[in-house]
Amino acid sequence: MIRFRLLLLLAACASFLSSPILSAAAPPPESGQQPKHVRILTVGNSFTQNATRYLDEVTEAAGHKLTHKMLSIGGSPLERHANMALKFEANRNDNSAKYSRGESLQEALQSESWDFVTVQQVSFKSHDVETYRPYAEQLADIVHRYAPQAKLLVHETWAYRKDDPRFRGTNTDAKEPATQQAMYEGLSDAYRTIAKELSAGRIPVGDAFWLADSDANFGFRGTASFDAKQLQHPELPEQLHSLHVGYRWLERDGKRELGMDGHHANLAGEYLGACVWFECLFGESSIGNSFVPNKLAPEYAVFLQKVAHQAVQPGGDIVQGVSRDAVLGFDDPAPQRYTLRVRASEIDSRVKEYPEIGFVFGSDKKPADLEFASVDTRVAPQGKLAIWLMGHNQGLFERLNDYGVHAIGVSYARQWFGKLCRPRPSDAYARGRIRLEAATGLDFSDELDLLPPDGAAERTRQLLLWLSSENPQGNWDQFLTDDQSRVRWDKVIITGASHGSTTAARFAKHQRVDRVVMLCGPRDQDQDWQGLPSATPNNRFFGFSHVLDGGWTADHYCRSWELLGLHQFGPIVNVDQTQAPYQNSRRLITAADVGGDAGRAHSSVTPGSASPENAQGEKLFDPVWHYLYNQPVDIVGEATEEDPDCLRIQATYE
Repeated sequence: MIRFRLLLLLAACASFLSSPILSAAAPPPESGQQPKHVRILTVGNSFTQNATRYLDEVTEAAGHKLTHKMLSIGGSPLERHANMALKFEANRNDNSAKYSRGESLQEALQSESWDFVTVQQVSFKSHDVETYRPYAEQLADIVHRYAPQAKLLVHETWAYRKDDPRFRGTNTDAKEPATQQAMYEGLSDAYRTIAKELSAGRIPVGDAFWLADSDANFGFRGTASFDAKQLQHPELPEQLHSLHVGYRWLERDGKRELGMDGHHANLAGEYLGACVWFECLFGESSIGNSFVPNKLAPEYAVFLQKVAHQAVQPGGDIVQGVSRDAVLGFDDPAPQRYTLRVRASEIDSRVKEYPEIGFVFGSDKKPADLEFASVDTRVAPQGKLAIWLMGHNQGLFERLNDYGVHAIGVSYARQWFGKLCRPRPSDAYARGRIRLEAATGLDFSDELDLLPPDGAAERTRQLLLWLSSENPQGNWDQFLTDDQSRVRWDKVIITGASHGSTTAARFAKHQRVDRVVMLCGPRDQDQDWQGLPSATPNNRFFGFSHVLDGGWTADHYCRSWELLGLHQFGPIVNVDQTQAPYQNSRRLITAADVGGDAGRAHSSVTPGSASPENAQGEKLFDPVWHYLYNQPVDIVGEATEEDPDCLRIQATYE
C-alpha cells in the first residue's frame, strides 16, 4: 500500500514538474482580496525551526500576516512534550513542566486564539508509529481542552539524506530503516496513521522532500564514495541540490574536521518547508511567491515552489487554510420554534444504567433519560449552544432561543449527590473528581465508575448527531467538528442551577468553553477544586444568587466565587439597586421578595414559578438573565479585594 501510494505521488509530480519553469514574480493580488491573519502555535524541535525558518518572509511576500509562537526543545520527541504537559497538570509550579520562556503548553494555548496547533515526532523515531503512542493523543487531548477552536496539525518531518551515516548498514536493529526510502515510507505511513487517529490535519513536508530528492533534474546528486582524509579545507564532496546540511567543515579544539549532518534542512530545505507550511496554513499556492532567500538560485527556488504545491495536493488529511467560522443563518422554509426530546437510550446503544447511584433509564411510561433541545429559526442565530445541567427548564430554553442561542439538556449522572462522598469527602477535591467524571465519562474518581458514553460530554455529542439528522433546519451540526468526532466546546455556554451549576463550573475548569453561567451556585463549600487553574478563563464565569439562599447565607457562593477569581472582574452587585450591565461584574445578587422562604430564594434566580414578577406579570430577572448569557466576556468590571467576612475555610482534611 505504501509503495503504491509512493508511485502515484511520484508519477503525478513528474507530470507536474515537467511543465515549463514559471517566473518567480509574485502574481498580482486578486481584486478585493483581503489580507489573511493566521495564528499558529508549534510544538516540536529543530525540525519545526527548520521548516518555518522562512515562513514569515513567504507570508509577508504574499501580503498576509502570521502570528507564530514556538515551543521547541532540541531533539525532543512527542513523549517529552507530553510528559511536560502532564507534569503541569499535576503541579502548576513545576518549572520542569515549562519551556525556556517560562511558559507551559497549557499557558501557551491560552495566550492567543490560535487557528492551528502543530506537533511532530522526533526525526529518528518518526518511522515507528508505536513511538507516537500514547503521547500524540495526550497532547491532542490537552490542545482540545485548552484551545478547542484550534485545528490540530501533525507536521510530517522528512527522511535523512540518502548518504547519511544511518544508512551505512552498521545498525543491526531490525526496526531501523536501512535506506532513505525505507525511512520515508515508514514516517509517511506513521504520520498518516496518527493524523487519522487524532482527526488532525497534516503538513506534508516529508512528502515534499521526497519528491524533490527524487526528481530527475533537481534531485540530490552526491559523490558515491570519497576519502574524507584526502580532502583539504574548504574542499567538499559533490552535494548538488541537497535539501540537507550535508558535509561541512567544523572547527574543534583549534582543528578543522569534516562533519556530516544528513538530518537537518539547509537553506533550500528550509525554503521548501516554508512553502509547504504556507500553502497549508493560508490555502494558497506558493508558486510565484516573490520571496527567494539570498544564495538560492531563482530557477531552483521556482522548482521548490512547484514541489511544495504538488505535495499539498493529494490526500484528504492535508490542511489547506483556515476554515473561518461564520454564524450560519437559518434556511428554513417554515421558520418556527422547534422543541425536541428523545431518550438517551434510543440514540446510543452503548449507554448503560447505574442503579447504585439512581442513574437509570426508567420505563416507557416514565422515562428517566429524556434529553431536550430547542431552537427558534425565526431569530438570528448567535452560533452558540447552551448546555443545561439540571432538570428541564422550558422558561429558560425559550429565553435562550429568543437570544438566538441553541439550547439542549442532556441526561447525565447527577443523582450521585447525597449517595457518594459520605459521610464526608475523603479530601478537598473528592466531589470535584466525581463531578468531572459525571461530566466527561472519564476515570477521575474512585467512587464513581462511569463509561465514556454515559458522561455528559459524549451524550452531548450523540444528541447533536441526532439533532443534525432529525432537525436539519436548526443547523445543529455547527456545534460538532467537521468529522463529528468532538463537540465544538468553544461555542458552548455551559450552565446549570445549584448542583448543576457546580458541575458546570467544575467541567469548565477542565475544558475551555465559551461561557459558564452559574445560577444559585456553585456550592461544594468543603472543597477546593474551585481554586484550581482553569482551562476556561476566569472572566467567562458568571454567577447569580439570592441573599436568602442557604448557599449565600452560609458563605458557600461568595467562597466559590472568590476561589474562581471572580472578584477580579467587579464587585458583588445587587441587581435590585442597579441596571444592566451591573458594573460589568461577574457576581450578581438579589434581595427580591420571596416571602422569607429560603427554598424559594434558592430557585428564584432560575426562570420558573419561584421567580418573582412585577405588576405586569413580567419576570423581574429577565434583564439579569439576558446579561448573564449575552454580556461580552471581554468587558469586565474593576477588580476588588477579597471579602474578609466571607468564610473561606469550611472544612479541613488530614
